[in-house]
Amino acid sequence: MPYAPLVACAVAALLAGCAPSRGAGTAADRPPDALRFPVTPERFITRFSGAEGITFNGEGRLFLGADSAVWIAEPDGSVRKIADVHTHLGQAGIGPRDILAADFGPTNVFRDGPNDDGVVWRITPEGEKTVAARGIADPNFVLVIEDGSFLVSDDGTDKIYVVDASGAVSVWSDAVDYPNGMALSLDGATLYVAQIFTRLGPVEYTDVVWALPVAGGRPAGEPRVAVRTGGSGVDGLAMDRLGRLYVADNQSGRIVRFDPGSGELVVIAEGMSNVASLVFGEGEFDRRAIYATSTQRGGGTIWRVPVGIEGAPVVR
Repeated sequence: MPYAPLVACAVAALLAGCAPSRGAGTAADRPPDALRFPVTPERFITRFSGAEGITFNGEGRLFLGADSAVWIAEPDGSVRKIADVHTHLGQAGIGPRDILAADFGPTNVFRDGPNDDGVVWRITPEGEKTVAARGIADPNFVLVIEDGSFLVSDDGTDKIYVVDASGAVSVWSDAVDYPNGMALSLDGATLYVAQIFTRLGPVEYTDVVWALPVAGGRPAGEPRVAVRTGGSGVDGLAMDRLGRLYVADNQSGRIVRFDPGSGELVVIAEGMSNVASLVFGEGEFDRRAIYATSTQRGGGTIWRVPVGIEGAPVVR
């Protein structure tokens, strides 16, 4: 899969700024890392009891998975429900307007054992819901790639699936146990995968993020440990325009940033109980902030976390 546009955009961002500026003298004009970390996260939306999936569509509209439904949020924090689901998990924008939403379905491995009733929905801003993929036990995180297909992690197994444009589902990798969040490096040569557990029944959490080599759109070697966060229950991942990886440390209630070039690990924010999914702001939302969700155990808060830099280009 070609990633030259992503690389070109990343290089352009380093030289001149790939995302639009907000005007002189504002926080958006500060150079990367002008903030002092850890920052204090802001409670952006507090009306939910549990949230997980979060993404922007191609129009810059913010979609949330919360309280067994999918919602659209406005920059002022107001929300509108557009569709019901069984379980609100990972989301990703696809095409110019739609999103993909992972749903465990009626059962899940944690409560019911092995199953195959998971669904990935394709949902329009008007709430029209169609099936994009079936047959994955417990789909969790969704990552769209440039050939129009998308990857889906199943955090109850060792499987990352690929779903092609026709909806056909196949195993893409079984190299990482209990995979959760995923993010591609700017050059497309590495897939970062958060391993959230080391075992089920009882659940044991871990802090490992793996780096899986990729070539020609397929795994191209054995994964290596990219970083251990020192926390517990690594969950959602996001990447900034400099290629640094942000990790939601679910059980530790914090976001950390890892620089693959230097190996630097920085605590970005703390105090976000059961933080789950991460996305950089787009559209009318703060482009130099990460928006994050907390699961039911964390009270369902949607957070805004200033980070002083824009996100990497997004494939839809």
